[in-house]
Amino acid sequence: MSEQLCVLDKVFLQFKQAHEQEPIMSLVQRKQALLALKHALLDAQEPLIAAASEDFGYRERFDTLVSDILPTIEALDYCRKNLTKWAKPEKRQGGFAHFPSSLHVHYEAKGVVGVVSPWNYPVNLALSPLAFALAAGNRVVVKLSEYTPAVNQVLKTLLSSELKRYVAFIEGDAQVGAEFSAKPWDHLVFTGSGQIGKKVMRSAAENLTPVTLELGGKSPAVMLPCAQVNHAATQIAFGKSTNAGQICVAPDFVLLHTSQLDSFITCIKAEVAQLGHRPTKVINQAQANRLKALKEDALSKGAKALELINGGDQHVLTLLLNVDDSMRVCQEEIFGPLLPIQTYEHIEDACAALKAQPKPLALYLFATKRAHWQKVSEQVQSGTLAVNDTLMQVSATDLPFGGVGASGFGQYHGIEGFYTFSHARSVLKTPHWWPRAKLLLHRSPWLLKIVTWLYLKK
Repeated sequence: MSEQLCVLDKVFLQFKQAHEQEPIMSLVQRKQALLALKHALLDAQEPLIAAASEDFGYRERFDTLVSDILPTIEALDYCRKNLTKWAKPEKRQGGFAHFPSSLHVHYEAKGVVGVVSPWNYPVNLALSPLAFALAAGNRVVVKLSEYTPAVNQVLKTLLSSELKRYVAFIEGDAQVGAEFSAKPWDHLVFTGSGQIGKKVMRSAAENLTPVTLELGGKSPAVMLPCAQVNHAATQIAFGKSTNAGQICVAPDFVLLHTSQLDSFITCIKAEVAQLGHRPTKVINQAQANRLKALKEDALSKGAKALELINGGDQHVLTLLLNVDDSMRVCQEEIFGPLLPIQTYEHIEDACAALKAQPKPLALYLFATKRAHWQKVSEQVQSGTLAVNDTLMQVSATDLPFGGVGASGFGQYHGIEGFYTFSHARSVLKTPHWWPRAKLLLHRSPWLLKIVTWLYLKK
């Protein structure tokens, strides 16, 4: 057995025993843990920025600071601010049948939560679900990606001796990931590909472990006939170039009206040309080879490539024109700086094309007329929706984040994140002197008449 598997077994057993001995963490403990993690993260900003750049071969400061660390700080603050309100028992109604009992829902920790985090946002996608799980009173073990060893080492320094009572980080390869998913967690979160997500879910099913799956998919950017092409091009360029397109909600392809094609290409070329910064790299050679294979497959089947260069002569993005559904780039999630462009003649055609594909994690609609984007949003389901924008719906901490169908299920962020990691326990309290059970036990005739009069009449 590898060293990491031994560590996993030890931490899992330790946390399970700790939860049995102390199943309820006080709100004070949770808030202190969240605050300690925030302060440690703020102190580690520069080391994390340097480590992420090392892991990626080069990563923009913006991508680590603004897109990775900042949302995590917001999540930690948000949980601390709202925790007292979230944890308060909720009063529910029982009606005559339950009078004079009181009915409440108590939100309690599930126990020990496992989080499998990916490499593309190694800080946020490890610590944001951790924040909500910790807020709900759980102990949390995070399996960090083997693709980001430098970031992982910095993350480990965040855990003070006090935090280690509730949080642990595990590293390791695919074998460790498989063993991790097979543990009988009280809840398991996985962020990654649909292919691996299916394996995770099968492993979790052996223990009846509830899971939250964030699986991404092919998130479309749809420009409706009334869209402002200029604005749409800027938003799509931002969404696709950030982190080199290595984002689960990055626009995966553009679907635009045939009349918009030339102007869109002109606008997005001009937008990218004005960029002066050095773009983040694709994380490793394996991912670069995968993207190259997608591009070559498309070109071999008749697609045309248009490479976009920024003001520093850096290759930022490749547009793929004349694509069709036979190409892998139109079938698989791209997760990189390739952007296929498809056209439609009528809005109904666009809706039909979108509905023919698995439900995406994000849907981006560009329109100046409310009726147009509403028509599409009512017909096409997605995990999240943004109108005239990209990516920002995920950074809104008060909005739930999650997929639907093939893009996953379960949510974190918002109060939904607290609910995800909590057991909603129904609590009914009846005065000891109330004779309801005796009346029911002896089938009281007058009680039966009252019940019939109240509930069984037309």
